[in-house]
Amino acid sequence: MPTTMPSTRPDRQRNRSVAANENGFLVNPVAATIFFGLVLIIVVYSTLDLTGAMTQLGPFGPVLPLLIIFWLMVGVYMGVKRLKRRAVRIRMRGPLFMRSLMNDCLERTCGVLETRLNTPSISSPMILNDILLDKMLHICAADCLRFSDIRRQIESSRLKGTDDLALARFFQTAVEYRKQALPGEIRQVADTVWRSRTDLKELLERLKNAHQTLCTGTGSILALLPPDAKKVERIRSTYHYRPPTLQRAQRMAFALETLAYLKATRHENVNPMDRRRYDVVAEQTIPKLAEALNSYKQAWQNLVDAYERPRDNRSQ
Repeated sequence: MPTTMPSTRPDRQRNRSVAANENGFLVNPVAATIFFGLVLIIVVYSTLDLTGAMTQLGPFGPVLPLLIIFWLMVGVYMGVKRLKRRAVRIRMRGPLFMRSLMNDCLERTCGVLETRLNTPSISSPMILNDILLDKMLHICAADCLRFSDIRRQIESSRLKGTDDLALARFFQTAVEYRKQALPGEIRQVADTVWRSRTDLKELLERLKNAHQTLCTGTGSILALLPPDAKKVERIRSTYHYRPPTLQRAQRMAFALETLAYLKATRHENVNPMDRRRYDVVAEQTIPKLAEALNSYKQAWQNLVDAYERPRDNRSQ
């Protein structure tokens, strides 16, 4: 049965709107764009009229400056919107600072996974297939740069993963996990804790451990679904002039096996033995992944509650 969990976004929009204004006025992108556009229109057309350049531009004279102003307005809107979003994320004061980071981090790192876990119509094998697809595309982008024939096989399938391959971060080994940086929100929290809230060090370590467990606690995907050793050796012998390392060859063989399985799944032509193999892995790992996600969310919540606790109650 699919695992369901409560949503992490009940008050996201309300909290972010409050957090965006708790330390002063932040410019509204639409208002800034309209104001900037009006100023440009007045200045540009006044200058063109005074210099007589309007007549020199020909029949399209009044339109060309307007098009340029329009594109400048689009740039102003996107720039102000990005600055406003960044101001909310990096602000280091205010009672809702930590909660805003939690909501952003949960949505970015595990929002895609949680949506699938909370959808009853999506089964555990279907969730595993989505994870395998992102894993395959990640291997294609990271390990197959020199091996164009393997990369073309994967790219020609036209299989599309999630945005930014959000599900590829799960089922990692401890070595792979340590090579990657922590999410930016956790790094901001760590900076705040070490500078001004040393009483939260223990909760911060619990949060880091929970994140590592979420990414590695279910085991490596290559250990759960090991590729055929003969295919691994075939890949290494094919590129005998510059063979890939054993680990890279294993990842590429796994990507090719995953590609064949996903294609068969799309056409409903899966070998029963293969289907049982993948279904068993899904039944064993997806519930563990859901439990790890719950623990990760709880670690975030404990840290946020402690951060927002009044000073008089911090010792309790």
